Amino acid sequence: MDDFVSGLTPRLRTVLRRCKLADADVEDVLQEVWLRFLEHRDTIRHPERAAGWLRTIAIREAMRALRHHRTESPSDDVTNGMTPDAAMSPSDDISLRDRDRTLWRVVATLPIRDRLIAHLIARSPGMSYADIATKLGVTPASVGQLRTRCLRRLRRALTRAGITAP
Repeated sequence: MDDFVSGLTPRLRTVLRRCKLADADVEDVLQEVWLRFLEHRDTIRHPERAAGWLRTIAIREAMRALRHHRTESPSDDVTNGMTPDAAMSPSDDISLRDRDRTLWRVVATLPIRDRLIAHLIARSPGMSYADIATKLGVTPASVGQLRTRCLRRLRRALTRAGITAP
């Protein structure tokens, strides 16, 4: 068991770093992944698939951590750089926050890879396909197709939720 844990921990740590977690969060999520493994080790029917299962759990926990830590950072400029004329009214601000909350609730219903892609696109819009490929663990050539599929699924999910028209 020690060999199994020590052999997989560096790989899982790499997966978690690709999800853009802070070092402290990587360690917390890694601990959660191994706890999940200990809780379910007796129910694992295919031990040869345990590494893949752990990777999936790591990505899910990373997404959960990202959602949990998604907070607004304080700013000296309460208008976030807008001129006083362009500053939003409180009702506009509430509407936008409500819209964003609803959007991320819908994103949370997407498959894991799509959630990760959506987070990468939203948080780092200028990120290159090579960087996205590294985060996802895929080839850069496949990023465009994965991104397109993700956005299609998101549009369909938003339509089903009644947020956008068909």
